[in-house]
Amino acid sequence: MSKGVFIRKNRLALTAICCSSLILSACGGGSSNDGGTPGRGTLPPPVLTESTGLIEPIAVFNNVALYGDSEFTTNGSYGLALTSNDGSQITSVRWEQLSGPALSLLASNSQTIGFDVLEAGNYALQAEVTTSAGAQQNTQQLTYEFAAQQSDVTVANLRLDHTVTERAKVSLRVDSFNNDIGTASITWKQVAGPAVLDFQSQGNSAFFNAPAVTKDEVIKFETTVSFTDGSNSIDASFITINDTQIIDEAYFPNSNIITSEDVHAFNADSPYKNAIESCVYTNTLNSTCTFGNLPLIGQQFTAPTIDDILDRTLVSHDWMGKRFRQYLEQSAAGPDMLKLLRGVTAIVISYDVRPSFYWAATGAIYLDARNFWLTPEERDTLNEVPDFRSGFSGDLKFRVFWRYVKNNAPYMPGQSFSSAARETRTFDALEADISWLMYHELGHANDFFPYDVWAGLSNSDDPLSFFRSNGTNSDIMITSFPLSSSEMKGLAQVSFAGETATNAQKAYVGSDIETFFTPDIASSYYSYLNEREDFATLFERFMMQYRLGASADIGIINTQDNPNLLVTWGQRDRFNHISIRDRAQFTVSNILPELGNIEALQASLPEAVQLRRNVSWLDNINLSESVGTESVIQVPYRLEKAATVEETNLHIGRPALPER
Repeated sequence: MSKGVFIRKNRLALTAICCSSLILSACGGGSSNDGGTPGRGTLPPPVLTESTGLIEPIAVFNNVALYGDSEFTTNGSYGLALTSNDGSQITSVRWEQLSGPALSLLASNSQTIGFDVLEAGNYALQAEVTTSAGAQQNTQQLTYEFAAQQSDVTVANLRLDHTVTERAKVSLRVDSFNNDIGTASITWKQVAGPAVLDFQSQGNSAFFNAPAVTKDEVIKFETTVSFTDGSNSIDASFITINDTQIIDEAYFPNSNIITSEDVHAFNADSPYKNAIESCVYTNTLNSTCTFGNLPLIGQQFTAPTIDDILDRTLVSHDWMGKRFRQYLEQSAAGPDMLKLLRGVTAIVISYDVRPSFYWAATGAIYLDARNFWLTPEERDTLNEVPDFRSGFSGDLKFRVFWRYVKNNAPYMPGQSFSSAARETRTFDALEADISWLMYHELGHANDFFPYDVWAGLSNSDDPLSFFRSNGTNSDIMITSFPLSSSEMKGLAQVSFAGETATNAQKAYVGSDIETFFTPDIASSYYSYLNEREDFATLFERFMMQYRLGASADIGIINTQDNPNLLVTWGQRDRFNHISIRDRAQFTVSNILPELGNIEALQASLPEAVQLRRNVSWLDNINLSESVGTESVIQVPYRLEKAATVEETNLHIGRPALPER
């Protein structure tokens, strides 16, 4: 009997001790920053001219008003927005193009659509709109026609017209099909609608909070872009702000998270449509649903199909569900994911989830849709508000970078695609970007609800109560394989939980971190945040190598006087270091025992190897190459995962587990 299985038998006896002192908030950590430099969260003062002028509709249909652009030329970015004008509520919308060259309408269920017009021609769009005033409902079809003229002038494209919930975080981005936005001068102006809050700009992006409203409102933003060739362009974007019910004491608003009203069941005929739409991600959710209402997938299916999984999937845009299906159908990791998804009640993929996380109060995983886009149009629909953790570690003199490498080349994450260049990603990039995230988050889910508890759950149980009564396998792992470095544990709270660094921590450099880290048995810096992240990160890195042949690199790097990002110490495939193999075996065997003999699998995987000291992080990708150390590195990289706060009382940015 393996050590992992032996320890597993003692789970119930140990968890009462392990859980007695926990102060809980949401589990997370699947998200990473997007390769910017440290301190990215500090934004420059905005250039904003504010106005609260009235906005006039371009058309009125019975009790529905249409707002948006009225003149169209090729290469422009445009939008149309709907609100009621009689006090009723718009309860459903379905947009459809009737004629003209094909447009990409990726928010067809929303009150607001944004799209690019690439060809001249005559267009017709239809919206089927249902409004409700009390018990009375009215459904009507509205048609809007427009003509787009050919134009070759330089244009700015302010993206993307869309719908948001009042008090939600909002982002806009301006770029150009035919000019360099990176060197342009940009001025932002709100020209109509209730004034937004906390406006900030960064490069070609702007971020703000939507105001609270008493009825659906439309705001209009405008950018003036002055290009270095002397040309200028002005573009506008329309944002609909939904007036909706928000209970401040409910799970998500209580943690300063306002959820999108556009999130819906991907499969409209799912037998769990009502359950997943009410039990997982709303602004009024204030109690945990029982397994009788929303069971774990593993309670119902030993071998779930892709359709079974999609019946439990919520999306803000239908393209996200389509990409999820494509991933499950085509990825080498797809069969693993079908097994691992048995440990969840639901999957949420939404433009406003950032960062990704697993949450024991619902038993669901919440995935940042930035990992799922393929086309630039899909990317345009995403919320790009900076991750709230981006500025952590700003006072430290070191960073711990991470990435995946495959065939001596960068493997996502670690590869960047330009939004201004309108790049389309390959499926390989999509697969890489989703796989590490899902292995991580599903590692959490199967830590809280492992395979051998599914059959014993009753309809009256709920995820939160069961967890509090039974604990997790990560509780056992950290008892059997404890991490010893108090210095690294303290630093992790600074880097990932936002604690203020002490003077001693501010003085540490790369060589100090090497001294603290290398004798210990953590697979990553992130492992020191708490046992949950330790457990999930170890599983993620094992599976990425085993299933996809992607090696995990970590590197300790000084940030002072080190423009070339020379590595103080680094290692590839640390999860398979001889001192860590027992931990990996325990983790994998308790999450995915169907893999078989984990010890034999470990023996077939690459052993841990050192990165080269005093060689740049970039030049350490291909370890067989002979390299110099003089060239300045201009390359995206990843910091060790910035974490959501789970086993602390800080409750920063993620929903706290409710007290009861």
